Amino acid sequence: MDDFEIGNTAFRYKRDEFPLSKIKNARVKLNTVKDHALKLFLMGAIVSSVVWVICPEGFGIVIAPIAFILGVVFTIFTIKKYELQVEFEHIDETGLQWVSVAGSSKPESKTIFEKQVNAVKRAITG
Repeated sequence: MDDFEIGNTAFRYKRDEFPLSKIKNARVKLNTVKDHALKLFLMGAIVSSVVWVICPEGFGIVIAPIAFILGVVFTIFTIKKYELQVEFEHIDETGLQWVSVAGSSKPESKTIFEKQVNAVKRAITG
């Protein structure tokens, strides 16, 4: 709980700072099996793609599937059941995006995240 701070102009979590003027909404996201599967597949594909870029010849055919599996395995350790997200308006053409501020798999974290969502919503509307 001490990692969160809402000031007059910014919402902070540890070293990350989000200007309140750029935050449009906040939520606690409960990640489903579908979300986890998509993340695993995408990270595996990204790691595998890097191998293909580095060595597109015959060596890539052998290493790319191994890289895919390694990407999936390493991603398993970063999966979180709950995420505190803010809808953030970027300064470039990206527009509005949901940005994960914090994540956890502990059930008690959901309550902490919900309190932060309420605090952020009060700060951006009031």
